[in-house]
Amino acid sequence: MNNCTLRGSVTLSADGALHLLQITDTHLMAERGGTLLNMDTDDSLQAVVDTAHASGFEPHALLITGDIAGDGAADAYLRLEHATSVFDAPSFWLPGNHDGCHQAQVPAERFSRTINTPHWQLVMLNSQVPGAVGGYLASAELDALSKAVDEANAAGRHLLVALHHPLHPLGCQWLDPQRVRNEAAFSAEIERIKHTALVISGHVHQESDMTVGGVRYLTTPSTCVQFEPGQAQFKAHDIAPGYRWLTLYPDGRFDTAVERVIGRQFVVDLTSGGYL
Repeated sequence: MNNCTLRGSVTLSADGALHLLQITDTHLMAERGGTLLNMDTDDSLQAVVDTAHASGFEPHALLITGDIAGDGAADAYLRLEHATSVFDAPSFWLPGNHDGCHQAQVPAERFSRTINTPHWQLVMLNSQVPGAVGGYLASAELDALSKAVDEANAAGRHLLVALHHPLHPLGCQWLDPQRVRNEAAFSAEIERIKHTALVISGHVHQESDMTVGGVRYLTTPSTCVQFEPGQAQFKAHDIAPGYRWLTLYPDGRFDTAVERVIGRQFVVDLTSGGYL
């Protein structure tokens, strides 16, 4: 059994550009075919995976940034493992506020702390607060970030940080209080980086892109229900689910974009007042 504790280091051989796929907020329920706001989350995940696989983009790794399960059920993690096995690449996971992955019977490598490549260092941080919706970085997570910054600086590498909750408000009044509460402590560490720093997260079920303190912060759509941006109260969106691809270059430049499923209509309850 895996309790979501992030530990260990993995090395990837990507001498040139590093290609990554971010998949987030799959919300797989206890049984296949379970729904969130009327959307079958297994079906929508499969549609996203099929879209990414058909694109011809060949990732060196997948980053799964939390809320894998809708209710922490063990079978959700097995189904994610199966769905993503179509990619010939390792998959690294994070817990989100809906996860109870102490039940996840998957390889311990899924919850690796760091992924090292020749030009980029990747560090995975756990922002989950048991029993809470919002995020916080415990001292162990801040220590891991500090160590990653030090190692990247010493090795002349760029740094990508992945976590579930975003660090900064996106302009959704109901959602913004759920971001990482101790963002200042995070910023104090990440802004020590001597080279490029990039931060990716999920949780908000929408795309965003901002630069703060010289650091680029990205959020990525869910593979299921989307949240409409800029809302004071919870509001689901009828835009299709998606994923993010990233190409990280040795010199610190990177390209990235969100891709969504096309040619499919997904059923979502747009009248719901929320589910958190």
